[in-house]
Amino acid sequence: MSPSICGAPIRTDREEPLVAHRKLAGAVSLTAAGALILSSCAPTDDNGDDGNGEAEAVEGGGTVSIYNCEPQELTPGNSSEVCGSKILEQLFTGLTTVDYDTNEPAAGVAEEWETDDNITWTFTLGEDWTFHNGDELTAQNFVDTWNWTVDPDNAQGGAGFFDKIQGYDEVVDGDADEMEGLTAVDDHTLEVELDEPFSPFATMVSYTAFYPMPDEAFDDIDAFESAPVGNGRYQMDGEWEHDVAVNMDRFEEWAGDEPGEPERIEWSIYSDVDTAYMDVQAGDLDVLDNAPPNRFESLDSDFGDNWVASETSSFTYLGFPMYQDEFEDVDVRHAISKAIDREELMEVIFDDRNTAAYNIIPPTLPQGREDACGENCEYDPDAARDMYEDADGPSELTFYFNSGAGHEEWVEAIANQLQENLGVEDVNFESLEFAQYLDLHEEENITGPYRLGWVLSYPSPQYAMEPIYTTDADSNYFQYSSDEFDGLIQDANSATEEDEADSLYQEAEDVLLEDMPAVPLFFQDFNTVYSDRIDGDSVTVDPRTFLRAEQIVVTEE
Repeated sequence: MSPSICGAPIRTDREEPLVAHRKLAGAVSLTAAGALILSSCAPTDDNGDDGNGEAEAVEGGGTVSIYNCEPQELTPGNSSEVCGSKILEQLFTGLTTVDYDTNEPAAGVAEEWETDDNITWTFTLGEDWTFHNGDELTAQNFVDTWNWTVDPDNAQGGAGFFDKIQGYDEVVDGDADEMEGLTAVDDHTLEVELDEPFSPFATMVSYTAFYPMPDEAFDDIDAFESAPVGNGRYQMDGEWEHDVAVNMDRFEEWAGDEPGEPERIEWSIYSDVDTAYMDVQAGDLDVLDNAPPNRFESLDSDFGDNWVASETSSFTYLGFPMYQDEFEDVDVRHAISKAIDREELMEVIFDDRNTAAYNIIPPTLPQGREDACGENCEYDPDAARDMYEDADGPSELTFYFNSGAGHEEWVEAIANQLQENLGVEDVNFESLEFAQYLDLHEEENITGPYRLGWVLSYPSPQYAMEPIYTTDADSNYFQYSSDEFDGLIQDANSATEEDEADSLYQEAEDVLLEDMPAVPLFFQDFNTVYSDRIDGDSVTVDPRTFLRAEQIVVTEE
C-alpha cells in the first residue's frame, strides 16, 4: 500500500516528463506527489476544498473525458500510431515499462530480468497477473502472442520489431511456425534468445507491439479489436465506437503496484482539434493533451492556470517520397531544407512554444546533438535557390498532411517560404484524416513533401531511427535505403559498451542528415489544457507525448 499523509494516499513513483512547467510567471509546477506532501493538513470545507485552494479527488476516482483522434488499429501488434497506442497502453501492461526519470526499464508483468551477454534474456513474471476475462497470464501468452504477430498470414504492422529474436526470418519466410528464440520455461519464466547482442531489449519490450493477448484473441481477431481484452489498469466498457469514443473502466484486479486514479476514462474521438479545444473551454471535455498551434497565443487568456507545457520527443519532419523521380536528387532535398527558416517558423507560427530541429535524435535523450545537421539545415535562401535550380527541382509541389490537427497554418507557411526562396511556381495541399492519411502512405500514393512525426515509444536513439529509416522498415514511408546507415545501426545495436553504441548511433544520424530523406523541422512541446474538474498537478504528458491518463485526479463530478 502507498504511504499516506493526512490520511490520504500519495503517489511516490509518478513518471514525470523531463520538463513540465506551468506557464505562470515561469514557475515550475509541483508533481502531484510533491504537491500533496507540501500541502498542509487543514480540514476540508463542505465543497471538498482543503482550505488552501486544493480540491480533493472525488470518491472512487470519478470519470475523466479525454481528447483522442480516431485510432488506425486497436490490435497491439498492428498499432503504429499514437491515437491507438494511448488507448492500448491503458488496456494492456507490457513485459516491462519505462521509468522516465531515468530512461531505464521498470517492472511491468515481469518483476525482474537478467542477461549476461545481451543475447539471452530471462524474464521472471509476477504470479498474480490475469487478463480482463479472468484468464491467468503466463509466459506462454507472450510466446503465443509474439509468434502470432510475426506470422505473415496475420499481416501485423509491428512484426518487424521482433526481427532480433532467433527464428524470426524462418517464420517470415514460411519455413517455421514459431520463433525458436522464444521459450516459456514455466508459467512465470520467459526466455528470449536473440540473434546478436541488443542492449535496449528490456526497454524495447515495453512497446505496444509486445503486449500479451489472451487465447480468445486468436479465435476472432476482428471481434477482439472491437473490444480488446487486455491485462492493463483499465478494461473496455462496450465496443470501440468508431469516430465517436472508446470507454473504459478501472480494472480492480490489476496486479500492478499503482492502480489508475480515475474510475472511468472516456476517450472522446474528434476529427478537429479546434473543436476539442473549445469543448474544454466550455467544460464539455476534461483534457486536451495538445492545444493546436493557432491557439498558443491565447492559452493564458482562454485557460488561465488550467494548462501545462511538457517537453517531448515528438519530432516533426517534412518527408520525401523517394520513389518519385522529382526527389531522387539529394540536392533537391538539401535545397528545400536550406530554404526553410525554422526560427521564423517557431516565432511566428508557434509563439516560440516548440523547438526548431537541427537533429533527429531528440533533445530528451542525452545522445541528442542540437547542431547535428550542420550546413544542410542552415537557412541560406540564396544558396538554396542556386542548388534547387542546378538540380532541376520541380516547379510545382503538392504538400500532404493529416487534417484536423492544426497543421494547416505551418504547412502553408513552409510552402510560402519555398515559393519565395526557391521560385516554386505552384503549390497544392492534400489533407486527410489521420487513419486514411497513413493508408495513403502505405499505398505509396504520396507525390510531394509530406508532414509526419515520430515519437520515442521507448527512450533510445535506436528507436529514433531504426524503425523509420532502415531498409524496408514498416514505417519507412520514404522508401529510403542505405547500406551504410543500416550497417551503423546494426553495429550500434550490437555494441556492448554504452559509449560505443552512442557514438555509432550518432554516426548513423550523420548519414541520415546527409542523405536527408526527411527535413528536420521541430520538436514539440505539448501544451495540455484541462477543465476546472481536474487537479492540474495530476496532468502529465511524458516524453512519448502520452498523457498519463491513469494519474489524472478528478475533483468534481
